[in-house]
Amino acid sequence: MKTIFGAIGGYGVRFIQAENRKRRMRRQLYREISRNNQSIVVRIGLATSITGLAQGLPLRFGEGLDISFDVWNFYNDNKQRPFLFELKEADAISRIYEKTGNIGNEAPSSGYQLVRAKEAAAELDDRLLDGSLNKRIYRRVSIKEARVFTDDLLKGKRHPYRKFLGHL
Repeated sequence: MKTIFGAIGGYGVRFIQAENRKRRMRRQLYREISRNNQSIVVRIGLATSITGLAQGLPLRFGEGLDISFDVWNFYNDNKQRPFLFELKEADAISRIYEKTGNIGNEAPSSGYQLVRAKEAAAELDDRLLDGSLNKRIYRRVSIKEARVFTDDLLKGKRHPYRKFLGHL
């Protein structure tokens, strides 16, 4: 009888550890996505301002853009990838990181970095609006400015970036 309860208890402990690990991974990924998005939207605002336009910032959009892929690279590694794709929002997270990674793409056919940055911001807006990303977790891990920006989107006080991309 002890071995049955021991096996059940061992399974329960492993289950709880796995759930805690997923929760930690989710928070870390959301935090990195939020920080990256905050850097992107601030840079978009600066580049599209009168001062930014006068300085030619849209043509040099990537210079000084502070985005990180450290958490994504860790969890997207071959050892961690199966665990990453146990998250229900793994596809949405992957798409966000793909669009964010495309910002620095220098291929002539890929368009301007500013447009690719707006595509990355639009992808995150879309995933928050369609519920692919957990809004509560996203808000919890974001800095105050990012929370206000997200709240404005969710309450309809600002348009999603998708609106400004035209045919894309």
